[in-house]
Amino acid sequence: MPDPVWISHRGLCEYATENTANAFRAALEAGFTHLETDLRITADNHLVLAHDESLSRVAGVPLKVTEANRKELEQVRLQGGEPLLFFDQWLEEFGDYNWVLDIKPEQGHRTLEALLQHWQGEGRALLNKRARFLFWDNAQQRLLLDRQPEIECMAPMPECRRAGLACVAGVPPLAGIRPGMTYSLPPQLRGVRLLKPQVVDRYQRRDGRVLAFLPETERETEWALQAGVDEVLTNYRPF
Repeated sequence: MPDPVWISHRGLCEYATENTANAFRAALEAGFTHLETDLRITADNHLVLAHDESLSRVAGVPLKVTEANRKELEQVRLQGGEPLLFFDQWLEEFGDYNWVLDIKPEQGHRTLEALLQHWQGEGRALLNKRARFLFWDNAQQRLLLDRQPEIECMAPMPECRRAGLACVAGVPPLAGIRPGMTYSLPPQLRGVRLLKPQVVDRYQRRDGRVLAFLPETERETEWALQAGVDEVLTNYRPF
């Protein structure tokens, strides 16, 4: 059984605030070969790496990213004293690595329009060859694929939920698994273990790939490895 791909979720946040340059540097130093981040759009159409709509959790500032301009956001300091990371800055330092780009659904259409501008310039190589996209909104995924059909998307979260329910219930023909597609699956749901070898096998028999979605403990990570997942998205160091 080949080793899974390890993906650092928002960077290694043991040492720095999530989605900052220091968090991604720490992840690379820890041995990660793939990284994940979140994209949002500012009021003046700059892309910024931020998970939440509001900066309350990471900066203690009740400011919505989509309602602020870049100049305002550049003045914000996060919990560890770091600034927010903008897409152009991120591209310059980290554009040569493998990424999962999580497109947040709020103002997602505007996010995609700004992202498509980078396709015409310096971001083309990364976005075509080293980036995969994760969507929470099927319509937004279709919009991107209509414009750039060659890019690689992971299964959007509504599809992941359907596939997970079907495979856990033992009826994989109802899962709608598409060959070559990567599906997120959490270690457990309401105390019920989902990452089991027989469950993962139901995806893989249909040529689907399984990503262990955020195992939080050593035990959950062991479940993922025992189940034979293809990828692990984690907040922690590789196992």
